[in-house]
Amino acid sequence: MEITKNIASEARRTEWSLALLGGLKHRGGFAARQRTVHVAAVGGAKLDHTEAVLPVDGTHLVKVALVGGAELAYPEGASAEVDAFSVFGGVDLTVPAGTAVEVSGFSLLGGRSQGVVGEPGGAVVKVRSYSLVGGVKVRQAG
Repeated sequence: MEITKNIASEARRTEWSLALLGGLKHRGGFAARQRTVHVAAVGGAKLDHTEAVLPVDGTHLVKVALVGGAELAYPEGASAEVDAFSVFGGVDLTVPAGTAVEVSGFSLLGGRSQGVVGEPGGAVVKVRSYSLVGGVKVRQAG
C-alpha cells in the first residue's frame, strides 16, 4: 500500500510532455511541478515562472529535442535546474538580480553568455546544456 502512495505522489510531482511536433508552453499563474520533462522531435519549451506557484524544493526541467530550444524566466528567489539537449536550439534564460546562474555542458556551435552576479546564499539556477547548434543566453530581468 505504501508503494502505491509513493508512486502516485511521484507522478503528481512530474509533468511529462511528449510530442512529434509541438512545444510546451506555460505562463501566468500556473502551479509548476517539481520536475517537468519535455521530449519532442520538433518543439521547444517556453516556461515563464514569474507568476507561477513554485514548489518549495525548486523546479527541474529536462528538455530533449532535435529542433527546439528552451526559453525560461524565473522570479526572485527561485531555484531551478535545467538539463537541455538539442541538435538545433539553445537555452534562453531570464533571472532577477541576485540570482546565481551556473552553466555547464557542451555546445559545438554556439556560445554561452552569462552576465549576472548572484548573492551569497541566494537562489541558484543550474543549467546543463548539450547542443550541436545553439548555446546558453542568460539575462537579468528588468
